[in-house]
Amino acid sequence: MVYIKREIERDIKKWIESREIIAIRGPRQCGKTTLLMRIKEILKNRGVEEECIHYVNFEDDLTKLKFEENPKEFIEFHILSKRKQYFLMDEVQYVKDIGKKLKLIFDSFENVKLIITDSSSFDMINLGAYLVGRVIFFTLYPFSFLEFLRSKGERYEKLYERIKVDFGKRIKPEKTIFLDELNKLLHEYLTFGSYPRVVLERSKEKKKELLKNIFITYVEKDVVGSYGIKYRERVVKLLKTIAVVRGIVNYETLSMNSGLKYHEVREVLPLLEDSFVVFIVKPFYKNLMNEIRKNPKIYFVDYGIRNYLSESFDNPEFNELYENFVHNQLKRFYEVRYWRTTAKTEVDFILKTEKEIIPIEVKTKPKITRSFRSFIQHYKPKKGLIANLNDVSKTRVNGCEVFGVLFVCL
Repeated sequence: MVYIKREIERDIKKWIESREIIAIRGPRQCGKTTLLMRIKEILKNRGVEEECIHYVNFEDDLTKLKFEENPKEFIEFHILSKRKQYFLMDEVQYVKDIGKKLKLIFDSFENVKLIITDSSSFDMINLGAYLVGRVIFFTLYPFSFLEFLRSKGERYEKLYERIKVDFGKRIKPEKTIFLDELNKLLHEYLTFGSYPRVVLERSKEKKKELLKNIFITYVEKDVVGSYGIKYRERVVKLLKTIAVVRGIVNYETLSMNSGLKYHEVREVLPLLEDSFVVFIVKPFYKNLMNEIRKNPKIYFVDYGIRNYLSESFDNPEFNELYENFVHNQLKRFYEVRYWRTTAKTEVDFILKTEKEIIPIEVKTKPKITRSFRSFIQHYKPKKGLIANLNDVSKTRVNGCEVFGVLFVCL
């Protein structure tokens, strides 16, 4: 399979020679194993000999059992020289008490570098408890829009660089004469999603089959199945309800449609987020009297899975998917909230940076709404964004610079 350069590769390279364990978390089939093979090539290009690089797949039961029985002997068996050794360990969540075992290896072998992958954010949290000060975490999602464009050709990557937004600097919205081409590619991205195998498949029918397979083998079997057989059908119904619901989540509605009890819905949703199926967006509030502060919004990590659940490949709800897309673009780098008052005044996203808050609306055209003006009046942000598909613009509202930007390419 062709390797598409991943955005986190640059950050991982900075830590390859360090002592700390590199932990890469993310959903199944998002490209973690491919990234490990890429890291192997990077090591070889830096002069590391093949015999010093060891790939360990814990989906193999025999390998897992041997490692669980005696992790120190397992490592010693593979070491053939005094040179630094690199162990690329795939899907470590299958190993019992993996945190304790990795700590033992880290403390016992100074010349061993561990690079691991895990398909559960929850497992990584438990892992971190044992490896405080010993591990650096990275999250690998399915293809970002930039990575998707890379798969289509270098010219589209260059186009992305032209229109991208840098919140840390002065925003300069750029126009492009190739907007129609970008919109067409975005439509494909939002229809079939971002899983690498799906993106690289040309046939639309095969894309659908691949998404069905991903849902059955990963989401339904691994994720949903972990809650127990009696809950599997209900959790699938919950996901199907989320796929068609719009706006802020109503727990009672989700409970009624899924068959799960109210408290079960509230317990399951964070687990679905930890398993990289959905993102949960909490409300932004400072006024406890008239701003929503409880119910979240929910977005899917992958658009293709969302369309599979809603059975809408042939007629996807593009506006809702575009809002999901903007969220996912922002989520990769920033803390994201939404804002709504009891009077139903709402701003799609509130971006929290170290220095400021930035309101962001998602529209087909760069139009400033009453709700957007209301937020500016109350919180007086220095800048705001209207993410849209048609044009770039710049205006000022009550001292706030408001930019109309394309796609929110970051």
